[in-house]
Amino acid sequence: MNADITKKQMLRLVNPKEAIVVVLGGGRGTRLHPLTRDRAKPAVGFGGKYRLIDVTLTNCLRSRFERIFILTQFNSFSLNRHIWQTYSHEVRSGGFIEVMAAEQTLESRDWFQGTADAVRQSLRHVLQHESRQVLILSADQIYHMDYRELLLWHENHEADCTIAAHYTAPDDITHLGVVNPDRDLRVKGFHEKPDSPDLVSHCRLDRLDGVHCPDGRPFLCSMGIYLFDTEVLVEALASEGEDFGRQVIPWTAEHKKLTCFPFDGYWEDVGTIEAFFHANMVWREGRGIAQAFKGGDSIITHARQLAPSRIHATHVCDSIIADGCEIYADSVQRSIIGVRCRIGGGCVIEDTIFMGNDGPARDAPFEIGANCRIRNAIIDKNVCIGEGSVIANEEGVTEADHDHYAIRSGIVVIPRHVTLPPGTRI
Repeated sequence: MNADITKKQMLRLVNPKEAIVVVLGGGRGTRLHPLTRDRAKPAVGFGGKYRLIDVTLTNCLRSRFERIFILTQFNSFSLNRHIWQTYSHEVRSGGFIEVMAAEQTLESRDWFQGTADAVRQSLRHVLQHESRQVLILSADQIYHMDYRELLLWHENHEADCTIAAHYTAPDDITHLGVVNPDRDLRVKGFHEKPDSPDLVSHCRLDRLDGVHCPDGRPFLCSMGIYLFDTEVLVEALASEGEDFGRQVIPWTAEHKKLTCFPFDGYWEDVGTIEAFFHANMVWREGRGIAQAFKGGDSIITHARQLAPSRIHATHVCDSIIADGCEIYADSVQRSIIGVRCRIGGGCVIEDTIFMGNDGPARDAPFEIGANCRIRNAIIDKNVCIGEGSVIANEEGVTEADHDHYAIRSGIVVIPRHVTLPPGTRI
């Protein structure tokens, strides 16, 4: 208890209102295609009733960081609408959440060329608001963090820049940026996506005396969360580097005081269909960030005021069912059923994510017709599947692209607004 009181008292020493948040909405989101075919990556649905951006913005608002820019450049209409519907009443006086799409100016006629270039092109808007720090976040990650702890670490270490870093096993570092820290966790170097753990063996924490290292996770890898003193960010972006991980952070490590804030909680980068599917299943199981919301709090999202779901003689096991659903299926197992889903009788649903429907019922009795069998799939919003269809990837295809579906890492994805005729087999 005393430790909790001390922590709360320490967090009062920092002032999140002096910081600006910049959320990187990503580019075309090709690795999440076809979910990003006609929406920005932050607007992709998650967990039955949320969108990816809701996780990051909930972290911000719960941490009292309330001056927020979201940078996008593709398909931002639905994201803009969601931000307005959800967050217009969530920020207090002096706060704001604004979506900024890439724009042509006298200084630049190009689209964002990378993460650093996106912030560089938007910097003039950021600097109009006086801030001591700029917190840079990604919109396609699932985690729970109080950013005040990051800010407290940053100020206590008198850092110019602080990056949040996750304890990582050797087999998982090849797609991440590996930090090379000293025993005080000051960053001496940074290695983006090394081909082998052997190439960064000198970055292992277990070689440092007195440094905590969880069993089996001897590396600290960047989470893509950067807290800069504002003047340092301006200086770091004066170079021609287009990416934080490849250019800006290595430059900062060489020329400024760069520290890493160690994070040992759940963290998932959902940049691919496989990772997105896994993060949803972890949420369904009540693990990961679900652990942070068992005390009554929730991820902030658009309140739809829907009726409770009705389930008719369906065996439901280890699943999440959102509001407004009508389910007559035989069984729903290990699945997430999104808002307004209507599933006909005789259906068997396993290991599947239904994004739900945007509007009221259509002319068809059910969007998912009777006697369908669906397994290991992602069904995007407003999809109609004719009765007697089978979506199960029975041939075990790993990757495929077709007019009405795609397969990624063996997972069948039915894009938004697709209608499949009765008896379809995938």
